[in-house]
Amino acid sequence: MKNLKKFILHSFLFLVTISILYSCKKDNSSTAPIDNSVVKPTGSLVFHLHTFLDNNEVDAYHITYSALDGRKISLSLAQLYITDIQLLRLDGSVYAVPGSKILKMLDIDTYLAGKVPVGNYKAIRFKVGLDAATNALSPNADTSLLNHSEMWFGANAQPDGYVFMHVMGQIDTTSNHSGVMLPFEYKMGGAANYKQVQMPDKNLTILKDQLTYAHIIIDYNNLFQGVSLVHPENLSVVKLSDNTSAAGIQIANNIPGMFVYEP
Repeated sequence: MKNLKKFILHSFLFLVTISILYSCKKDNSSTAPIDNSVVKPTGSLVFHLHTFLDNNEVDAYHITYSALDGRKISLSLAQLYITDIQLLRLDGSVYAVPGSKILKMLDIDTYLAGKVPVGNYKAIRFKVGLDAATNALSPNADTSLLNHSEMWFGANAQPDGYVFMHVMGQIDTTSNHSGVMLPFEYKMGGAANYKQVQMPDKNLTILKDQLTYAHIIIDYNNLFQGVSLVHPENLSVVKLSDNTSAAGIQIANNIPGMFVYEP
């Protein structure tokens, strides 16, 4: 009888212990955070941007080049913002590269666009200019990309916002291309001129932990398509209000046609 009581007591204690352990395990599992995120491998998208005038790559400012039609042209400044870079997947869905903002300068060709999930993509698109929120910011240490006075319409960045594209130089304005060069300057900006660029379909493969380059030509000669150069007023668009002139609208509409893939 004594042994039976001891057996019953030990069995009871064993069941109580198991119950406590199970209860503790259940409580711990119910309060532990659950992370359902999946870390996808990425690679880096790099823009390699070449400045051109028709079929001439621009090596430096103040060099005179001849276009295929014989018109001479030179650049003394050529800069623009490239933002909102997106990649189109094969199924038509879109991946927006986070925080993608580039200020293209002549002496720098290579720019890191950002991290992209590995995979195959069929096209690139981006905008020239700045979105409304960025365009309303004041330049400071945290917005160093905006702290370039040549990309302002006046002595200060605000209230008119930023210049999305600033190009200046000299161009032959004669109808027979006799070589008479006159200065031109275009400061393009404003919400209406935040232009979408859709590059043609071209396979782009992002590999894990590797750099993938997109080689793109920016042809500033294409800005003059449909612009009558014999009229001096068409050579100067330097204020935000000038952007609404006939020449300003035509130049702005020519911006998407500046971009082609390098052969």
